[in-house]
Order: sequence, then C-alpha cells, then structure tokens
Amino acid sequence: MSSAVVRVSLTPAVFHLPEPVNAVSRSYGQQPIVPRGPRLKPLMDDLRDGIRRALGAEGYEPVLMTGSGSTAVAAVLGSCLTPTDRLLVVRNGAYGDRIASFAKQLGQPLVDLESPYGERPDLGRIEQLCSSGQVDAVAMIYGCTSSCNLNPIAEVAAIARRYQVKLLLDGISALFIEPMDLEGLGAAAVMGSCNKGLHSHPNLTFALVRRDLMDQMEHIAPRVPSLELYQTWLKQSGGGHPYTIDPMSLCQARAALGYLEAIGGVAARHRLYQRRCELLRAGYERLGLTIARWEGMPLQSIGTALHIPERTSYDELADRLASDPLDGHVFEIYAAQGKLSGKLFRVFHMGEYPLEAYEIFLRALAMALP
Repeated sequence: MSSAVVRVSLTPAVFHLPEPVNAVSRSYGQQPIVPRGPRLKPLMDDLRDGIRRALGAEGYEPVLMTGSGSTAVAAVLGSCLTPTDRLLVVRNGAYGDRIASFAKQLGQPLVDLESPYGERPDLGRIEQLCSSGQVDAVAMIYGCTSSCNLNPIAEVAAIARRYQVKLLLDGISALFIEPMDLEGLGAAAVMGSCNKGLHSHPNLTFALVRRDLMDQMEHIAPRVPSLELYQTWLKQSGGGHPYTIDPMSLCQARAALGYLEAIGGVAARHRLYQRRCELLRAGYERLGLTIARWEGMPLQSIGTALHIPERTSYDELADRLASDPLDGHVFEIYAAQGKLSGKLFRVFHMGEYPLEAYEIFLRALAMALP
C-alpha cells in the first residue's frame, strides 16, 4: 500500500488530532518541562482551569492523572467511596461491566442492576433502591460506547439528588461532545478523559470531584495506590504532583483545550459531530444497513452501532475497508464488544477529519458490502 494512502480511524480510541496538539509532539523536545520544576505549576493551573471552564464545572475540582479513562474509573471508585458505601452499579453495556468488575476487586459492597446491553435501565427499580436506603451511591455510564446510545442520566441524577445518594458518573465518551450541565446534574464525581472528546492523546486522564465531596475525602482512606484523588488534588493545587507526571501530555491537553475554545467550545464540537451523524446515518440507510436502536435510548453523537449484514462477517468487512484504497483512503472500523460481538459492528467518527472523508467512507462501504 502506498505511503500516500490516508488511513482514517473510525474508532473511539486512536484518531487524527488537531494540528496544535501535533505541534506539541514535534517541538516539545526542544524545551522540555521538568516534572517538579518551576514551569509545572502554571501549566497545571492552566489545564485544570481550562477543563473546568470548558465543561462549565465551576463547582468541581479537576484532578489529573497519567493513564486512560479506566484509570479515572479506578481512581473515583477507590477514592470517593468509603469501604462500607453500598454502590449501585447501573450496567447495560461493557463499561458498566467494567465499573462492576473494578468495584468487586476493591471489595466494595455492590448492588448490581444489570440490563441487557443497550436497554434502558429500570428507573423505577433505581428509585426503589435509593428511597429504601439500600444504597449509598450510584455509578452509571452516560455515553454507552458498546451500544452507541445515551443513558437517561438526568433522570437518574434527579433520583440521586432526591435521596441524597452520591452519583458517580462515567463521562469518558461524552465529555466535550455531549451537552452536559454538570452543576445541574449534581454528580458527586465524574470520570473523564483527555483523549475521546477533547482530541488529545490517550495517556492523560482526569476526574472531576465536587468540592463538598473533596472536603469529605480528607477523611476517606484511599484504596488504589498512586490514584489517591484527595492527596493528588492537594499537590496539584500547589502546582505539583505526588508522582511523576508527563509534562508533554499536559501540554498536549492544554493545546487541545485551546483549540476547542477557538472553534467555539463544546457546543460547536457537538454541532460538528451531529453533522457527521446526519451524513453517515442517512448513508447507512441508503445502503440498506440497519442501525441498532433501543427504545427510550437516544443515539450517541460519536458513532453508530450497525447490524452485521447477511452473507458477510465483521472480519471480512473490516479487512476490505482497511486494505482496498478508495480515492487514497482506507478505513478502520470497530468490532462490537462483549455480548454484542458477532451481531453488530461500530463506526465512530471522532477526531479531526473533514466531512469529505466520511463521504468517501460511505462509497467504500458500499463497495465492501456483499
């Protein structure tokens, strides 16, 4: 395959990044920042303030960590809950399964509310568990990447507020893209990512902790080494970090925030993603593909789950798209996860690609289908 071929990643993890982020990667080595030197504090302050401002999260404290979104999940579960807090995990997809798995490994008392992948959670059951005093906290995914739909987080947040139950929200695939009123939701803590919607590298993550919970966490013993949110927040508030953190990753995330602000913030990025949704989903329907939908669950902005058509398999389809160039482009799509494997495939449209790339993809997809 010619080196001139553009490889378009239609996945939610690795994709083309904004030029200001790539510029940091090229130039950082000329002026590196010492992890415990005097230039770390203004960089850390800029990034933490930028996250808070971009997300309208004035009542929250951002805590930065080296790692992926799963790192934020482990940090929140291990720092924001006492060992006796009874955690209700609302799970209807692969990442709800991950929260439940992490909680079990921590020995957290667990109330497991499992639904089939993609299905709307039972709000009546959630209210019953909260109102009867059977749970102290609720953990839930907002953007269900495994099924490409959105959970009813506003309704669950209202239940949590009504019964004074902590809400731990996984916003990893939703922050910076889906409109979210974090102050209105009143989530106690939000798990985030500097990759996904922020369009930076997947080696820096963060958690947002509501200030009143951060005060309480002074008296909650952390249970995940190197991911102690309260102690890390104390150090970062003073411009440091309790362990070694990669300053280049901080610079890249700061550049991504600057770029996001320059294009009009979260609202503008949401509109861009919605334009991609309109183009691609109309194209899928023209091609006779079936979009996976579940009643009461709106589709996510970052991608679409599609039923694998008859007379082909995911592997065959993915291989054709990745190996047969069209107009100088090849495309990498994504398999389904867990219980949806073998039934669906997923196409995400994240990152910095022009709409023309998705028009070419639809033509390539038409050629790849049986």
